[in-house]
Amino acid sequence: MSRLAPLDKALVLILVPLWIVCLTLTVRTQVRGGGKVLLGVSVEDSGSYPVLTGQFSRVFHASDPLAEAGLRAADRLIKLGGADLLGANSVDVFVRSIEEGGRDLRVPLVFERDGERLETSLRLVPASQGLPMMFVSFAFAVSGLFLLLRGRPTPMVRAYFYYAMCQGIIPGSLVPGRLFYPWLGLFFLSNLIQPWLMIRFAFLFPDSRAPRGWWHQVWPWALGIPTGFLTLFFFSGHVRTAELAFTGAWAATLVATLGVATYKYRGADRIARRQMKWVVAGAYCGLLPAVIVGVLNALDPRIGGLWFPGLGFSMLLPLSLVISVLRFNLFDIDRILSATASYN
Repeated sequence: MSRLAPLDKALVLILVPLWIVCLTLTVRTQVRGGGKVLLGVSVEDSGSYPVLTGQFSRVFHASDPLAEAGLRAADRLIKLGGADLLGANSVDVFVRSIEEGGRDLRVPLVFERDGERLETSLRLVPASQGLPMMFVSFAFAVSGLFLLLRGRPTPMVRAYFYYAMCQGIIPGSLVPGRLFYPWLGLFFLSNLIQPWLMIRFAFLFPDSRAPRGWWHQVWPWALGIPTGFLTLFFFSGHVRTAELAFTGAWAATLVATLGVATYKYRGADRIARRQMKWVVAGAYCGLLPAVIVGVLNALDPRIGGLWFPGLGFSMLLPLSLVISVLRFNLFDIDRILSATASYN
């Protein structure tokens, strides 16, 4: 800590405890059990009941929860468990499904169709679905803090620490009860700045040299701002539309990051190229499963249940980055890359 600049020390003292709180709440939810449901609803005002739009999250739900419960678009939701849904939006329905479901994976629902009130039950997605992301959160945050304290606090290491802590805070996907509302604000801010942090790290890795000019500071925000605001649209009535747009925005960010990395690789020396190959190996092994699941999910929504397990492999990315910075001469990375490509 003594080698760190005052700003870095302040951010460590702010971001690390914040990450620990989010991770603790996520672990608590995993131990507690239960589940959640994310449905698209529209509500006119605080004096009316929400109406189903017919959309639901294909990321959370591998099958149609509406069809299973006998629901359809235009049904009015009255009561979920013991909670009255007057004036509730999609976020309220999501939070109350966690609260009212408790440890059970089904919650009673009263709804209205054509003026008649009926009863059914909603099947919840288990909280354990997000378990892989808890390990991803741990891997990113610990690797970022480890490099900042163990390695030299170069601009590249600091850029990775900021990005890793942001990535570590985001995966707390099932913060319990009313705490979800402040967490949603944190989720919004993280997604707003994370694309910019990712591209900035790509600019600086591995030699801490970034291109000059105001343009390179501005254009990454063209990716970050839409991604951030799409997190709010995600909890609107148009859940599936938001998911597709959010995925597209992140795909554009990954393509931009790959373009920056390719540009850096062309001008890198032998050691820098070896460091970058370690990160390429980690990205290949860590991100390919999620990409495959994303493509398959677009073709067949039933694949959506594999989204979180696929993302769990991304914990290999921070591990490869730590090796590239501290032990870049470990093993024969060219042979590892060739073998990985062959096996895949």
